[in-house]
Amino acid sequence: MIKTNIWLIAFSDEECLVDRVNLKTLMQRALRIEARMEKGVNLPLEQGRYHTLCDRIEYYGHMIASSKNVKVHNLGSGYLDSLIPLQKLAPDAVIRSRLMASFCPSELLNRHVELLLELVSVVGSDLSRELMQKILFYQQSAEAGWNIIELQEVVSDDEPVCEVNTLTDLRNEFLSLQIRDNITTGADANPYAGLRNQIRTVVDSVNRGELAAVNFSDLGHHVIAEILHELVYSRGTKISVPIIYADGSRAAPFPLFCLRPRPIEAVRFAFKDEPLINVGMMSQRHPDLDPKVKVYFFRNQEISTGKPAGEIDEVAYQKAKEIFKRSRSEGKYRIAFYQTGFQPAIVGFYRALTEELIQRSCSLPSLQVTPFYYLGENFKEGKTWV
Repeated sequence: MIKTNIWLIAFSDEECLVDRVNLKTLMQRALRIEARMEKGVNLPLEQGRYHTLCDRIEYYGHMIASSKNVKVHNLGSGYLDSLIPLQKLAPDAVIRSRLMASFCPSELLNRHVELLLELVSVVGSDLSRELMQKILFYQQSAEAGWNIIELQEVVSDDEPVCEVNTLTDLRNEFLSLQIRDNITTGADANPYAGLRNQIRTVVDSVNRGELAAVNFSDLGHHVIAEILHELVYSRGTKISVPIIYADGSRAAPFPLFCLRPRPIEAVRFAFKDEPLINVGMMSQRHPDLDPKVKVYFFRNQEISTGKPAGEIDEVAYQKAKEIFKRSRSEGKYRIAFYQTGFQPAIVGFYRALTEELIQRSCSLPSLQVTPFYYLGENFKEGKTWV
């Protein structure tokens, strides 16, 4: 039988920075949306934004839950069921106490505890054991100045549920935890080595069934393309690694160890009579490129900076995928890709290119893309994808 456990994760402000994303900032944005939703203006839109932010908060909560510096308590699978009679008995008190919220920053935790205790006074003896444990955990967290996130975990019915009854038990349970510390950001001085090591760490974590993701934010576009090329064409078991950006948005996984280098002579023979087509990355970004390139791959309006990075990645991926698919029936293409930055568009482009080259890998070479990286004053040639 399947059940849903609710985990309480408490952590200090120092633990709020995860993969260049500040959990505190995400929680503050979500609280502002809560305030707007109370007014009932543009409610469907605000609800959508709120759910997106909560998803991101919970995603990062899963990431920090493995840190040795967080405090964890499992309310078990009975907690959610215990909320149903409370909603019927005292709906206004449930709303005021933010009982259904999945997060609470440290600066609001004392007030949150006060509201929960007010709920206790309203419902009295009808309060569940699980909710009493939750209030106890929140009280301890408020005293310590921690932040709290609530996470859901779907498990089979025969998995044990952690039961903690007293403040002393909670403290002892926290101190005895043996949990790994999973960090997926590269701190190397060399950005190539940093990204390479970050991706390798994520690959190892994914292979162990652990939660991890690669963050391409704040990396040079040439570094991203070169390391992706290296790992796409490296030998290894095929794997797709999760992608996340600094704004908390996620993108489709990126396939690695999935292509084999083509023989040089076969590539030369396949493209010996094909002209090199100069293609710019994005229109209206670098007007000085206009005389040099024949066409632009993306229109500036398509890749809007007003969207979350994960959405930009997806738009670029779908557009590139469409172009590559259409080109299959048009013959061979030898492309010089004048790359001018913008990380999510870069990742989306190379994901589509990788998948297209996988599709063509069983036939003679028919698509060749050589990036030329814009590095301020001139362009530097990168490794060819074929």
